[in-house]
Amino acid sequence: MKRYILILSLCMFACEKVENPIPNYPVHIELDLTYERALRAIPSSKAFTLKNVNLNTTRVGFGGVLVVHASDGQFYAFDLACPHEANRSVLVEADANTVHAVCPKCGTKYDIGFGSGAPNGVGKDYLRRYTVMGSDPRLTVSN
Repeated sequence: MKRYILILSLCMFACEKVENPIPNYPVHIELDLTYERALRAIPSSKAFTLKNVNLNTTRVGFGGVLVVHASDGQFYAFDLACPHEANRSVLVEADANTVHAVCPKCGTKYDIGFGSGAPNGVGKDYLRRYTVMGSDPRLTVSN
């Protein structure tokens, strides 16, 4: 009986979902790539923040949204807030090759070149990823 309880307890803890430290704020961005020339090239990226969107129609998550047109030709979107810092004023920045997004405070590099958001550095949590739907030229980013 003790063995059964131990196994059941281990299963309960092993199945526990780990939450991303970035809060789940609403995200909704509608993009028309006819006008978003910055995202037409492969690879490329563009940051959407409270400062550069229409707040009547657009929601940009916790720290803002980084939309990436990756090396594989796919579009990916991530919250700009560094998960290690979990502060909406500490935002990752895409490097010149759009391969990594780098946190200016902790130095963690996150893989954005193929859409994983995986950390390499002191940060251990992935970038919060959002859904990108649609096809060229119209895309919708949401959660």
